[in-house]
Amino acid sequence: MSAGLLVAVLLASALLEGSGWAGGVGDGNLRLSVTVNGRADSDVRPPEVRVGTWVVKRYRLLNVSEADLHRVRVLDPGAPAGSVRCPAVLPAAEEAECTARFRAVAGRHVHPVRAEGDVPALRTRLTATARAGYAGVAGALGLTEEVVVATPGTGGGGASAIVTYTVTNRGNLPLYTVRVEDPGLALAPGAPDCGGRGGTVAVLAPDTSAFCRTTVRLRPGTYRSAGRASGSDRATTLGTGGERVTAPVLTAGASAVFVVREAPVAPVPRTPAPGAPAAGSSAGAAGASAGAGAAPAPGAPGALARTDTGTGTGTGTGTDAAGRPAAPAAPGAGAAPGAVPPGAVPPGAVPPSSVSPGAVPPAPPPGLRRAAGVDDEGFLGRVRRRGREAAEFGVATTLLLLLIPAAVAAALLGSRRK
Repeated sequence: MSAGLLVAVLLASALLEGSGWAGGVGDGNLRLSVTVNGRADSDVRPPEVRVGTWVVKRYRLLNVSEADLHRVRVLDPGAPAGSVRCPAVLPAAEEAECTARFRAVAGRHVHPVRAEGDVPALRTRLTATARAGYAGVAGALGLTEEVVVATPGTGGGGASAIVTYTVTNRGNLPLYTVRVEDPGLALAPGAPDCGGRGGTVAVLAPDTSAFCRTTVRLRPGTYRSAGRASGSDRATTLGTGGERVTAPVLTAGASAVFVVREAPVAPVPRTPAPGAPAAGSSAGAAGASAGAGAAPAPGAPGALARTDTGTGTGTGTGTDAAGRPAAPAAPGAGAAPGAVPPGAVPPGAVPPSSVSPGAVPPAPPPGLRRAAGVDDEGFLGRVRRRGREAAEFGVATTLLLLLIPAAVAAALLGSRRK
């Protein structure tokens, strides 16, 4: 009987253990709580952690069963994969802690967390869940700059350079009292104009930008601008142990290299010498130079007298030393400078040498005036005169053509009557 009672007790114990609650192994035997940077109610009030700083999550597991848990693990979507560390075994009626340490990222990260442990002898798995997370906060300051150099004016000297600084809040908290300066250009405090405020942006909301500009006068050369921006989001955050951390001063920098060119020198106006032709008289000067190359008319003032070699005859021809005919002598050849050669003055005209300086020469006869006018009438005058002469010649020719046939006809009629 005692042997049978023992077997019955063993069978009942095995059945109760397989049911999941006998022996204290079943649902609810594993419990989980999570703290984030020292805060236990992170599911309701997620702690604010500055972006880029450390987040420390502590997962407290309590095994209230009467069986050891193996392959203990924590599944947390709010932690990077592989960052959670747990003990391999959680003994029965004991507790253990899993931890995760990683850098905070911007935004709210509150997720359900799941803890698991296996009981190999019973082929069962115990689980527990909780919610936990944090809020990554920060105002992230960014700075860029652009330089535009004006075209240098004439007269030497440098030029103006317009430098534009663009400050941007890339974070998720407002930035306050953002100050812009440029030690590279040695700007005075408050020199950049930031929307009416000297070198300062009062409030810069998340995902917005502001512009600050300054104009500097620089001598020719190469320059390097070194913009600097600073500000604060005034947010107090929690450290890894739950301590309060004050907001740091946020900074950003940018630089640009630019060149200021040498200004062109203004041209000096040139004053023409007395008696020199004006700049616009190039055509007249060219014509004068062309005319200067032509030989003056025989007998004209300044004309060079021509001297022929050989002896001349009364006909104007001669022979040189070799017996060849010499070129005919030009009119007035061999005459003294300024002398009027024979035959150069028309009949009735007064030679220039016979008129004393300052005296008014007598008027030439009409025929000579007409000849002088013909010589000085030019090309167009000659064309008009030739046209008039052709018209007069045409009338005379017409009369002759009419009278000659009439005379011939009359002669023929007279000869027939005889």
